[in-house]
Amino acid sequence: MKRMDLYLARTVVVNVLLVLFMLTMLAAIINFVSEIHVTYTHEHYTLWDAVVYTAMKIPGGMYDMFTVSVLLGALLGLGELASHNELTVLRAAGVSAARLGGAALCGGVLLAAVCVLIGEFVAPVTEQRAEDRRAELVESRANPLGAGGVWAKDNGAFVNVRSITSRDTVHGVYIYEVNAQRQLDAATFAGVGTFSGNGSLIHNVHGTLLMPDGRGSRVFNLRQSPWKTLLNPELISLFAVDTTSLSARGLYHYIGYMRDNHLDDRRYVAEFWQRIAKPVAVLAMLLLAMPFVFGPLRSSSTGQRLLIGMLIGIGFYVFNDIFMQAGIVFDLNPLISAWLPTLLLAATGIVAVRRIK
Repeated sequence: MKRMDLYLARTVVVNVLLVLFMLTMLAAIINFVSEIHVTYTHEHYTLWDAVVYTAMKIPGGMYDMFTVSVLLGALLGLGELASHNELTVLRAAGVSAARLGGAALCGGVLLAAVCVLIGEFVAPVTEQRAEDRRAELVESRANPLGAGGVWAKDNGAFVNVRSITSRDTVHGVYIYEVNAQRQLDAATFAGVGTFSGNGSLIHNVHGTLLMPDGRGSRVFNLRQSPWKTLLNPELISLFAVDTTSLSARGLYHYIGYMRDNHLDDRRYVAEFWQRIAKPVAVLAMLLLAMPFVFGPLRSSSTGQRLLIGMLIGIGFYVFNDIFMQAGIVFDLNPLISAWLPTLLLAATGIVAVRRIK
């Protein structure tokens, strides 16, 4: 029986990876074609740069396509076994549908682990490097934070960091301190900010301190000053990227910063839980394929299986995204917004599997 389990799991994994490769390559070709047009309008952005950018975007595309690929791959792989009557022989030998589904889910666990590895350790890094490199070539800038840098709320101040050049050094730091009445108390500029385990410092400091009750102002200049801040280089880098391309770990740090500054974090909490729910959605998609293999799609063609899988997979993808955005608009609990579509998918698969005769 272990050989049967291995055979079913291998069939699922191979077909899912094949479908994932095909869908990712299709998306990459479309992305590359759109990048070719950019090479015509920017002399520093060559065809080779477009190839590199497209290649670095592939892991992110794989992560986005993973859920749909699992359903399509499972339908194709198990569907072929069903059309060749291999599953029928196993059922006639006394193997239950639940046992067959369990063997397929073993392959699903491996696929879910691959999905997590791509989403947490590969895609966020390549996405950020791809966008930084493209911005440097297309917009002719070497600053990953953009021409105007990034803005952040930092305790009772608003901070603008213009550029980051190393792991522990930022340049062009503007600090605007605001009181409880939302009035400006002080404006400070520092040429350089450094982070270390002993505390953050700002260097070459120039600023203006506004006196209370409109009694004038006082200008100060310091060579070096302590910088009491919640910011760090990793957090500053997060501001420069789209949060949808962050890992769950990056989102967790970003949420912590927003809560420390009493900012609205509902969207990011929902995205965080949606990432946690994605491996479960992978297993639920695999489970959902079982009823179709033993039921109406048993003797259908490959084209029919692909069509059904695409409709279900894309439908879930769209519903999942719309429901999360609706949850943010209507102030639903982020856990509900992120998990409900996945739980509904899993419940549908479990009910359908239990009805297999």
